[in-house]
Amino acid sequence: MFDMIRQRHALLHEQSLAPLFTRWDAAVLRQCPTPQMNSIVWNIWHLLRIEDITLSRFVANVPQVHTRDGWQAKLGISVGHMGTAMTHAEVVELSDQIDLSALAAYQQAVYAQSAQILKTTEELDLQQVWPESHMRAVVAGEAVCLPAIVDGVARYWGALNVGRFVLDYTQVHPNLHLGEIGVIAGVLSPA
Repeated sequence: MFDMIRQRHALLHEQSLAPLFTRWDAAVLRQCPTPQMNSIVWNIWHLLRIEDITLSRFVANVPQVHTRDGWQAKLGISVGHMGTAMTHAEVVELSDQIDLSALAAYQQAVYAQSAQILKTTEELDLQQVWPESHMRAVVAGEAVCLPAIVDGVARYWGALNVGRFVLDYTQVHPNLHLGEIGVIAGVLSPA
């Protein structure tokens, strides 16, 4: 089963995410088609932040790539959290400010660390659920989400075991956002 997860994760990054940076010009990547829709770059950034947070902190319990390597400054944005519950104005601001070549590099860095983590899945206790103290230390202490949603995020993630983090955040969550990217692209450049 984990061979399939590793293969699908590689395909996600190599064939789905990496090509997005050259498929459209910067204007298309940055545009929010409506106030109810995020931009393509916001979706890429968000799914990478979530993968980085969850695989780093709740699967391997190692530092996030984002924090360890100073990606917030490299990306040229004022936001270090994962983006959930941002206002439309905040999404537009991030989409306008983010350095696209740095985002492509962050994608590669997250992929490299996640792929390394996924090589060890057979050694992990997939049934492990993190204690509330660890969950709170990450969610609140590392400011991975907006303060208004800390309790909800800690409660939701606190109920997941390591196996669910692997499956949900290398497969399910990224593919939901790839679907959203497809809808945004269809609105911006209908066939």
